[in-house]
Amino acid sequence: MRDIAASALTPPVLPRDFVPRPALRAVLDGAAHRSLTLVSAPPGFGKSLLLADWVAQSPGTPAAWVSLDDECSDPRRFWNTVLAALGQCAGVPQASRLQRLVVSRTTVELDFLDDLLRGLASLPGQIRLVLDDAHHLRTGPVVDQLRLLVRAHGPQVHLVLATRMDPPLPLARLRMDDELCEVRADRLRFARSEAETLLRRRGLRLDARQSGVLHERTGGWVAGLTLAARSLAGHPDPDGFLADFSGDERAVADYLVDEVLAGIDENHREVLRRTSVVDPVPAGLAVELCDREDAAEVLDELSRELGLVVRSATGHADYSVQELLRSYLLADLQRQGSALVADLHRRAALWWDRDGRPARALRHAVRSGDPAFVAGLLRKRAPELVGRGDHAVLRGVVDAVDGVPDVEAWRAALSALAHLERGDRAAVAAELGRVRRDGAITDQGLAALVRATGRLAGLDTHVADGEPLPPDPALAALVRAGRGTAHLVAGTPDAAHDDLVAALDDARMLGLPLLEAHCLCGLASAAWLTGDLHEAADAAAAVAAGGRSATAWAVAAQVVVALTALEQARPHAALAAADAGLRQGLAGRDPEVCFGLRVARGGALFDTGEGAAGLLELQQARAELGEHPVHSALAVTAALFEQRIALRLGYVRAASAAAGRISGRVEARAERLLMRAWTQLAAGAHRDAHATVAPLLEPSSRPARATTAVEARLVAVRALLEEGDRPAARQVLRAALDQALPLGAIRPFTLAPSAVRALLVDELVAGDERGRFAALVVAASHAGNRSAAAVLTSREHDVLVRLPSLLNLDEIADDMAVSVNTVKSHVRSIYDKLGVGTRRRAVLVAHEQGLLTEPTADRGATGAPLFTPSG
Repeated sequence: MRDIAASALTPPVLPRDFVPRPALRAVLDGAAHRSLTLVSAPPGFGKSLLLADWVAQSPGTPAAWVSLDDECSDPRRFWNTVLAALGQCAGVPQASRLQRLVVSRTTVELDFLDDLLRGLASLPGQIRLVLDDAHHLRTGPVVDQLRLLVRAHGPQVHLVLATRMDPPLPLARLRMDDELCEVRADRLRFARSEAETLLRRRGLRLDARQSGVLHERTGGWVAGLTLAARSLAGHPDPDGFLADFSGDERAVADYLVDEVLAGIDENHREVLRRTSVVDPVPAGLAVELCDREDAAEVLDELSRELGLVVRSATGHADYSVQELLRSYLLADLQRQGSALVADLHRRAALWWDRDGRPARALRHAVRSGDPAFVAGLLRKRAPELVGRGDHAVLRGVVDAVDGVPDVEAWRAALSALAHLERGDRAAVAAELGRVRRDGAITDQGLAALVRATGRLAGLDTHVADGEPLPPDPALAALVRAGRGTAHLVAGTPDAAHDDLVAALDDARMLGLPLLEAHCLCGLASAAWLTGDLHEAADAAAAVAAGGRSATAWAVAAQVVVALTALEQARPHAALAAADAGLRQGLAGRDPEVCFGLRVARGGALFDTGEGAAGLLELQQARAELGEHPVHSALAVTAALFEQRIALRLGYVRAASAAAGRISGRVEARAERLLMRAWTQLAAGAHRDAHATVAPLLEPSSRPARATTAVEARLVAVRALLEEGDRPAARQVLRAALDQALPLGAIRPFTLAPSAVRALLVDELVAGDERGRFAALVVAASHAGNRSAAAVLTSREHDVLVRLPSLLNLDEIADDMAVSVNTVKSHVRSIYDKLGVGTRRRAVLVAHEQGLLTEPTADRGATGAPLFTPSG
């Protein structure tokens, strides 16, 4: 019984537009030693053509090809076909028992299978046995016999099954034993480059955008690409075709019905139709949409039997349907009536809302076509989406539905929020002005959102005492953040801190990342205003760490990062942060933020030795700012930077102009006195400078900048040194260190004259907190100059690191186990190389040049603190 058609024993002919898959051929080649190679995917993924090309490209390895059909579920038919394929395989000699083996007329006995396996084992070399369309082998004795073939065919046979669905074989055990090679739909999908090759071979010349759209729409499904290519050939409007291309297109729909959906019963099809309104569809939502508890089980079964339904690999029971199939199912669903589709979208909206995913809920609410339903969901979920930064979702909802109350106010508010995220406060003001012109807002939640938006933009600084919070948690967090920003702009950073901390806690608890970024930026600004550089740096850094680098808050945080780094005597870091902020296109939309970045940049340029460039940067920043208002502390900082640089460069007129910029600011009285004292010092009037800053040394002084009091004390130190009163100067210097230490403010000391910095050496011998801070200050002075490091020998360096201690030269010699004369010789060499004449001056210059960087916990023999390089 070998009346088998030749077509059942021959691989399909490769079409002219066939696209070779060398990577997949290599996968198949590498599986020759495994018990089974399984090529499993839905119809139209090119399984048969892949295997046909693989066989054709390896003429040195004989192959027996079997194309199965429904009749092969009969064991006698199946084995007759297999024997016929083996009989004409070049790798099966004429003398092989396989050539003489016959199948019983009644049944397939175990003796036959034993003879078959022995015949396979005795083959002189390996052959390939390809069983194409193996999904026809589903039940009955033939499946048991196939299991035996898989388990016992021996190394002389490379067994390959191509199937639309997984066969009833022990695949899990084979997978665990590493005896299974799998090529599934994910590997068979065409990459974009392969899809473009297929289209070119069919004579189509699509541009990159068009081919990308087609690849995305088909998901790399070969049949979908081929069907689209047929319809596109000669089409007058390719863009229009691609825009409308879906599973409901005639050729695609016919293929889906005849090849993909054939054999699926109507109940299962109905599950696919109802769940087509959502992609991907979670198991719980499938139950809701289908009104049947087993809906998820049906999808799970279809994911195993129909490869165009895919279960998520993330561990969640989510199911996705290939886009063309889903669009066909959705069109089929709509033919049952629009009311049913609307009802399913409403169910989906309510389910997503309960699941805490408001963006998806609102999208389905819009598709339900019920404005009142949309309005209720919008009022409920808008604050949460605003806090997450999903403004586009909200704007799309408002634009898509007519009949929503306060619709124009919603549009303007959402547009304002989008502008706020981009840092365009002028546009925010314009949109909020449009809201006010439209009249009263009937929705109290929307009114609170609009008010919070104005405050977040710094446009509204009025906060009434005892102002209540709305009951909605997300809206309450927005209101708190807006209130904190209003306090910040109004110049009350302590009050701002309390509201911003509360809003930040709420934002983190509710999962509102955009609001979290705003709160952190506000807290960073508040900390900088109060002089807490450590908290300012931490909060500003956290903004970028939160993944919101493309928002106005991240750019504004760069201002704080740069200004804080500058005060911490890290000018190169400040310059990098300022440049990074200026490179963001968002910086140009907010003149105040741009000004802050350029102020920090000017100060950093001066601190890195480019004084003229720093002054020019500050002057240009001021000119470009024009009459735009900026925060008082930032304006004062810019004036202080500009005047000090101008005085250092000898530009008296420029220094006077800088001082005049804050002449009318009442809150900057202390800074005006400081600038006057700097001018007096530059003119040599040290006694006058001391008298000028005297009020700033009082505890009742309230400067606009926390570091102003430190700067004033350093003016007093310099004046006292000029007057010859070193003990008094030392006491004032210690007060300056004590005031700067909690702030982390190092820069004022690095800009002080060397006579002032020389006094710091006396503080290095102390092991207390002030002494450690003094060491950091000295190390930061001209930290970039390390010229002497290359000329000091290692032994000289060993001596140098002991000079800040209280050890005398004899004790240093004992500690190093050398003679005192050797130590004296090294000390003289160190003095010569550093250009100094005293031990005190050697320590100071060594710190300035970075040769002594940080104090450690080590101590010398006497128990005095010993400073060593950081490594």
